[in-house]
Amino acid sequence: MRRFFVIAGVLLAFLLVCGSTAGATGVGMHLAAFLEADGGTRQIGMGGAFAGLADDANCVFYNPAGLMFLEGSQINISHARWPADVSYQHLSYGFRHSVVPGAFALSWTIMQMPPYLGKTEYFDPDSEFGIGYTDNVDAGDMCWGGSYCWEFNDRLAAATTIKYYHLAMADAFCEGIAADFGVLYDSRIRNLRLGAAVMNLGPENHWANIGSEVSEGEDFSLPTNYRVGASMRIYDVVTHRVVVASDYRYTSSGTSRVNFGTEYTFHTGSVYVYGRLGYRVGYDEEGLTAGFGVHFPTSQEVNTRVDYAYVPYENLDASHRISVSFMF
Repeated sequence: MRRFFVIAGVLLAFLLVCGSTAGATGVGMHLAAFLEADGGTRQIGMGGAFAGLADDANCVFYNPAGLMFLEGSQINISHARWPADVSYQHLSYGFRHSVVPGAFALSWTIMQMPPYLGKTEYFDPDSEFGIGYTDNVDAGDMCWGGSYCWEFNDRLAAATTIKYYHLAMADAFCEGIAADFGVLYDSRIRNLRLGAAVMNLGPENHWANIGSEVSEGEDFSLPTNYRVGASMRIYDVVTHRVVVASDYRYTSSGTSRVNFGTEYTFHTGSVYVYGRLGYRVGYDEEGLTAGFGVHFPTSQEVNTRVDYAYVPYENLDASHRISVSFMF
């Protein structure tokens, strides 16, 4: 028990130190805002409360130290459709090496929006001839990451992710490097886990080739986020299991957010069925989330999990997410 309180204090101190370095600059004052979006379908069904649970390959989008729970290899592919026809994809691949200790992961994120007609300074909204319109403009953001998790023992781990991001809109672009850091502790007390992570640390950057006289824009910081989370298995019998989780999240815009989630698991033999609920506090449009999933064997060596999540918005169309995971 004494060790539990020591570890909890270390995790809390980690968050406080990280939070003390955050320069709150206001909403809309960051580059690569797409990096703030939660990844994964299972995780969204649980309201995004995953920094303390972090037990699959998608932990790299919440707390990469969760790779300590990885057994074998896992691939996850998820797709989300947002309002205004914006699409969002995540891919994560977690694995272990037969020689090198620890766990590894590769990740990829892409956000795309449909092409739209550009407008010049001569744009006339009242003209029936389309005065001031240019050709269709493409816009999209991507990020590639590589993660490594150090396991100090079977209860405590730390991890880092190094990421390369690329933003593009018409001929303008921005690219750079960022990093994530996370720690996770499994207390073994009713499977209580505590985790903390700092995401999207990196230098300020700017848009290039924007068409101005200097061809470069103003420097902006990255959307650094600080998370601390906990999860606990509150009910566990032969065929039924209930896990609850909660995250506190502080953003570099100066906002505090709290995520709550629960996952119910029913399994019989090798088939698992999941039901999920979540609630998000401090978000402009989001609140309640829900989802479900099914896990089943597809061969002697491969298991598959299919997940769906639904996120209603207060003033916008609802968002739907679906993902497929392979464990082998």
